[in-house]
Amino acid sequence: MPRAAPADKADAIDAENESANEAPKKEELLDSLTKGLALLRLYATGVDGLTMQEVAEQLDVTRAAARRLLLTLVHNEYLVQEGRKFVLTPKVMDLGYAYFASMNLPQLARPYLQALCAEVGESCSIGMLDHESVVLVAREEPHQLLRVDMAIGRRMPAYAHSLGRVLLAGLDDNARDAYLKQAALRKLTPFTVTSRQTLSRKLAEIRRQGHCTLISELVDGFAGISVPLHDQTGKVVAGVGLSMVLGSRDQAFLEKRFLPALRATAEKIEAILKGR
Repeated sequence: MPRAAPADKADAIDAENESANEAPKKEELLDSLTKGLALLRLYATGVDGLTMQEVAEQLDVTRAAARRLLLTLVHNEYLVQEGRKFVLTPKVMDLGYAYFASMNLPQLARPYLQALCAEVGESCSIGMLDHESVVLVAREEPHQLLRVDMAIGRRMPAYAHSLGRVLLAGLDDNARDAYLKQAALRKLTPFTVTSRQTLSRKLAEIRRQGHCTLISELVDGFAGISVPLHDQTGKVVAGVGLSMVLGSRDQAFLEKRFLPALRATAEKIEAILKGR
């Protein structure tokens, strides 16, 4: 005689789904994940960074637990340690928090980017440094046929992009030296600078001049011009720049035509950053 058949599979699935819709029991929750999300929410208050002790106190956990939470996020590149403080990286954009990574910078700067884009007729972007890459966190495109089409979240090698170079030039000496020592410098076009000594010299020049103009180093035939954005402490936290098809224009023309409007826009955005 055959054995009794098990309960209908569909009924079992329905029962499981019904159970999942009920309020979860405490033992079914991951406390570590809850604490990790609570930690990320601390940064949403607008703090520049948090120490291990501050995290322990605000989350009501031990220093050991705070250390594990912070190091886990550092390991996954959502945080980076700067001295005793842990600060966010642009990688948190992967989680859907575009405003989170730059403390609402894209939203605050958007009207100024739109105005700049309308004035100069070229693609306008704000970028932030994430390890060896520059990440676009805000973007405005002109209404024209020939344009540089790059989406928000796009990552590009910092050494070969004008935004990346103004950000590298804004690093402190130790961070800049560390970058120059370990960065992979590949020849992307015949014009890409791959000499560490030459790149170091160019970064020093950008730091003095306060802007960077790059021609055909990332993509042959394209150019970019960028300036840094400083916070209330004077630290370079982002960059704003223009990207364009070069055509018959040279560096002198680009700087005469675009640099004044670019710097005026940067000043307006910095006024917001410094006033928060």
